[in-house]
Amino acid sequence: MTLETASADEQSDATAGKPQRHANHWVVLLLVFTMAGVVESQAFGHLNAFRPLYLQQLGVPAANIPTWTGVLAALGFVIGLPLLPFWGVWADRYSRKLIIVRSAYVEGIMFSVAALAPNVWVLAVAQLFSGFVLGNTGVMLAMLADVTPRKRLGMAVGIASAGFPIGSSIGPFFGGLIAQGPGIRALLGVDAGLSALMGLVLTIIVREELHKSRTGETVRRMLRAAVHAIVSSPIVLRLFILYFLAMYGYSLASPFIPILLQKWYTGDPRELAGVIGLTLTLAGIAMAIMTPIWGRIGDTAGRWIVLPICLTGIMVGLTVAALAHSLFPLQLTIVGMGLFQGGIGTTVLALLALLSPEERRAPILTFSLLPAQLSWFVGPITGAALSRVSLTLPFIAGACSLAVALAFAIVLAMRAHRGSVAAKTASAR
Repeated sequence: MTLETASADEQSDATAGKPQRHANHWVVLLLVFTMAGVVESQAFGHLNAFRPLYLQQLGVPAANIPTWTGVLAALGFVIGLPLLPFWGVWADRYSRKLIIVRSAYVEGIMFSVAALAPNVWVLAVAQLFSGFVLGNTGVMLAMLADVTPRKRLGMAVGIASAGFPIGSSIGPFFGGLIAQGPGIRALLGVDAGLSALMGLVLTIIVREELHKSRTGETVRRMLRAAVHAIVSSPIVLRLFILYFLAMYGYSLASPFIPILLQKWYTGDPRELAGVIGLTLTLAGIAMAIMTPIWGRIGDTAGRWIVLPICLTGIMVGLTVAALAHSLFPLQLTIVGMGLFQGGIGTTVLALLALLSPEERRAPILTFSLLPAQLSWFVGPITGAALSRVSLTLPFIAGACSLAVALAFAIVLAMRAHRGSVAAKTASAR
């Protein structure tokens, strides 16, 4: 279900003179959903940031750590990707609350198993289990949209969505302090406890909203209609391909950033976790600050200008990271990539919303994150294979993928410009 659908339904009720009565207050939902986003994103941020160090503690040979890092990063999507389209349908058919609290409790179990893992194989089971966590964000936003006044909807969705970048930003820094003190197991144990506590809070506070089922069609028919909406629009299909190439390039390298930081770190080994955490936190802050700014620049200067700039920034950053031979330039490069990272997704999603045919916009936007999610599975697996040859190879290959995406974006921008000129010429006649 999309926000546009929820808005239309509520406006229809208001027009009919029927007062909307909700089981939840929108401010309460906003607070607990934002908290849930912070807890979830910082927990997974800890696992991503300190996975290589944890693998060392689990006895994985140093030569195999890059391979295991990539494989573990991708494992959750083995289950998560096939299930992803179904969570929204199941939420509307059965219970939105159940789908939402399910994620928090699964996180609690998953991080408990990860914290207690005696070896890498048990950690792999925990990572595989994380595939059952996906699919809660859209359901939370849909539930929030149903109860929020129209004039507050944009603000509410913006705040709720901010929980994830906030958690990703602050998580590695504070996680690094715990990791270099009590240890990574203790950190994962804290994440497990916070996730379970968040599940309990959601269970107690969130109430099921009565809503009209929107899933009369079979799931297979809905998926077929969405795929047809995407492939039947050339510009939409090209944007999906471009988005995949861009995110694939970054996800090729991102799991191996902590390993590269460790490679060039020469200080006290006990402080390594803090250095990794601080670097990734600064990159997250840079991303959180610049993402809305890129959106605003796209509104004013043009999205076909913003997209090549951001693609170039990440491409150059991956190239410099591959060539870095000391810690500080590498840290600056990682933070610098954070300045551009959020602009890619924001711009592509905005272009999809603007260029999709109106009658097909809802199904297209429903699947708009699929290219990124697919890249998060394929990228780390490819990176793991390349890292067996050289640790810098995933970064070089990632830069090449970004270069292809950049060339693709420039071609699309030129076509868009020619189309705009032709439209103005025709209107002038």
